[in-house]
Amino acid sequence: MVTIDPARCTGCSLCAENCAVHAIVPNEDGTYRCNKTWCFACGQCVAICPVGAPSMPDLEAPVPYAPSAFDLNPEALLNAMRFRRSIRKFTGEKASRRELELLLDAGRCAPTSSNSQTVGFTVLDEEFEAMRPKIWKAFARHAQEQGRKLLYRRYENYLAHPEEPDTLFYGGNQMISVTSERPVDGGLALANMELMAHALGLGALYCGFATRAIDTDPELREYFGVTETRHIDSCLIIGHTDLKFYRTAPRNPARAEWR
Repeated sequence: MVTIDPARCTGCSLCAENCAVHAIVPNEDGTYRCNKTWCFACGQCVAICPVGAPSMPDLEAPVPYAPSAFDLNPEALLNAMRFRRSIRKFTGEKASRRELELLLDAGRCAPTSSNSQTVGFTVLDEEFEAMRPKIWKAFARHAQEQGRKLLYRRYENYLAHPEEPDTLFYGGNQMISVTSERPVDGGLALANMELMAHALGLGALYCGFATRAIDTDPELREYFGVTETRHIDSCLIIGHTDLKFYRTAPRNPARAEWR
């Protein structure tokens, strides 16, 4: 929770004016304190204070703003978003532990409803090869139940050539699954992670088929932390690719109504 150092507080009221739940209240001497009953620990008071009076001692130290390290060129950012691609050809070279940690950092920094921060991540790395056939089997069962013969044929091809890149993981051997209590929270985390993967020079693929397979299998649901209140948002396949792209892919204009 938030603690405000009275020796540093200048009484400028910036934190109080910005507090969404009015948890920052004045003291008799003009300084401010945090009503911890109301506070939901969004940390905005820590970020907005010019003198660093508020703090959250139980969490990581905040990073001071510096234009060269924080500001983004809008055109460059838009071009990065345009240029990222869903990758369906991985070399089998894994992302490093540090790269995976950066992806998780990107995911946890995404906004969540009421600052709930309830998004969960499962990094499938060392146990990937053990879980791969289980996910495939659940995928095949789901395809059969849905009468999707072409999808089931993918499973048959996998069984015939299990050592070759398949059409579920495409040669990737690392996966991050994301669970949350609200779909938008997990979706925002996944978007952050995919952009970070692009920045790291990694390939990434939202694997909807693996997501469906996990969601329909009780054993897999338990393994990946899916419950009645926590659902799986998607699975992100991560790894290196030798694909080279030379331009952005065309997109339709935005479907927007100006009113």
